[in-house]
Amino acid sequence: MTSPAERQPVEVVVTGMALISALGSAFNDELAAVAARLDAGEVGLVEHPPLGALPGGGRAGVVAQLDLDRFLVRRQDKKLLARPSALAVAAAGPLVAAWPGPRDELGLFLGVGREPPDDGESEATLALSAADGQLDERLLSGPGRDRYPPLLPLKTLPNMAPAHISINLGLMGENAALAGVSGASMAAMRAGVRAVAEGRAPAALVGGADARVDLGSARDRLRVGEPGAPGEGAALLLIEPRAAAEARGAKIYGVVEVLDMDASAEAHELGAALRPLLGALGAAEAAAAVVWCLAAGRAASLGAADPGLPPMGLAVRPAGAC
Repeated sequence: MTSPAERQPVEVVVTGMALISALGSAFNDELAAVAARLDAGEVGLVEHPPLGALPGGGRAGVVAQLDLDRFLVRRQDKKLLARPSALAVAAAGPLVAAWPGPRDELGLFLGVGREPPDDGESEATLALSAADGQLDERLLSGPGRDRYPPLLPLKTLPNMAPAHISINLGLMGENAALAGVSGASMAAMRAGVRAVAEGRAPAALVGGADARVDLGSARDRLRVGEPGAPGEGAALLLIEPRAAAEARGAKIYGVVEVLDMDASAEAHELGAALRPLLGALGAAEAAAAVVWCLAAGRAASLGAADPGLPPMGLAVRPAGAC
């Protein structure tokens, strides 16, 4: 039996990075400037009118501009994309465009938020499905169903974010969508690192996307007593084996390594440091922290844990430290 000391590390190199946040969109070498702004404590929160009636004001970390149209097979399909899906496609687009290998083998492991609330599109269905202030299943299956928007599930299902990346960018390799809060992108990154390290994918996009600045999400945050301003964003890494990256002359930004359970239990959570600057990024938080560390040239052990899940961790080492 192999002892812990004899185990080979499960690690890959990072050859592409993307971060879309309240401080704008940046990719690869551009991210060093964003990391410097974060290190300096620059705050991207702004007054967000949809949240103005909330207690304590309506500040949020909102993405002001999103370069999305050029990555869509059909621009008219934009109406099918919920905000997390739009953020994910915009982050993945430049990374996939720079990938020289077959797209149909590229893996995709994405952390996303829990199924989001709709923006009132199902109100007619609910109104027609109630009797004496209670939901009536007979009415729901009749007049209520007839008024249900047929495209609404395409916006709210958590796995639609990776689906839209696959549809519009042609990714067809091993994939997974993991839903939750801070632990979602951590679990996605760990799964992607293992898939690439074990040879199940030649390379993969890993990370997370989430949007929590709508009024429905604010309501849900208030219900569970989650403090602070909400945010939205996407953070993705392009990962591959070191030998393959060196063979094609790719620039290596750093290494990510899966930590075992004992190590991850001691890992510190840098994602929390982003919240006062960018807002609570939910499922994108852990991936954003990894990008921040690599772009800043900082080695770290990052951890995340959602209620009911074991602690998870990654070791991050920038290019100069590996």
